[in-house]
Amino acid sequence: MIILRVLLAFALVVIGVVSTVGSGGGGGGDYVSLTDPPVLDTPLFSWVDITAANAQDVSATVVHAADRVFDLATTMGGQIFPSPPTSPNLLSSHSKFELFETVVATGEPITDACAVSGTVTVSGAPANNPVTIAVGDVFDLVFDACNDGNGYSIDGRFSLKVMELMGDPRTDVFRLRYVLLDMSLTVASSADSYTASDTEFQLIWDSLAFPVIVLRSVSLTALQLSDEADVYSWPFGVSQSLTLNADTLPITTLKEASNSRMKSDLLGDYLYYETIMPLQGVDNQNPGSGEILISGNGTVRIVIESSRSVRLEIDTDSDGVVDDYQYTTWAALQG
Repeated sequence: MIILRVLLAFALVVIGVVSTVGSGGGGGGDYVSLTDPPVLDTPLFSWVDITAANAQDVSATVVHAADRVFDLATTMGGQIFPSPPTSPNLLSSHSKFELFETVVATGEPITDACAVSGTVTVSGAPANNPVTIAVGDVFDLVFDACNDGNGYSIDGRFSLKVMELMGDPRTDVFRLRYVLLDMSLTVASSADSYTASDTEFQLIWDSLAFPVIVLRSVSLTALQLSDEADVYSWPFGVSQSLTLNADTLPITTLKEASNSRMKSDLLGDYLYYETIMPLQGVDNQNPGSGEILISGNGTVRIVIESSRSVRLEIDTDSDGVVDDYQYTTWAALQG
């Protein structure tokens, strides 16, 4: 009977945990409220106090950190694929894809000059396909001040393992999923630089529905990015996606960040943010619409009214009543 009572108690605990997750406490998909912030009662994290005085700093921190993840994902994707002949110029024009095929065919490492300056060395352990890359292939990439003329240079290394392949990535119709391992990178531009390290990063390129191309980035472990201004940490990873509709001129871009908990060294504590409405705008320009809800001790909702105006709705006590409105711009939040 003692064992039975213990098992029953355990079952009740499990049911309680599952119910919590399913109602929006973390990974479940049942949290649908667009007004109520998530309940942040976990003792594992210390949350930022959101006030009228720091709401713009809090908002800028989240926007800047999320941009870094998008930058990293698109940079790494652009280092791998050729530009499909009829797709938008989302991918790097100087691709390393051909280097992978050379390694597969010869079994030997190869070093190639980047488009402007620097080099990249590719080696690997391809599975068993002597013609092109295949699921199971693992490649190691080492960058030495590699500048492909895209406004940044790359130093460092990562390994890549192909997890899924449908179609032909040399065309504009393919789906390729791979994991970046043992990442240690510095991405530098004329404006600033940032580093990414000690993380596994899954990227999914899906153009099977072309002209809509979707890039989804998922960190499989804790993700940490740093730049000259701050260090950002996501303790349980982060999931973000970028969608381009190449059938419209100018190209429409959607950005989404889902259920992400992050820490800023400058703010000192944790924040939770989610995209309530996808950020939509003309490619390579400030978004013209979208909403992001940031929660801590209090909330701030970023409402993009237009490409020139952003409204911050600040609720300092999380009672659902906006205590203060402030106005800024997306450019100001990006920093």
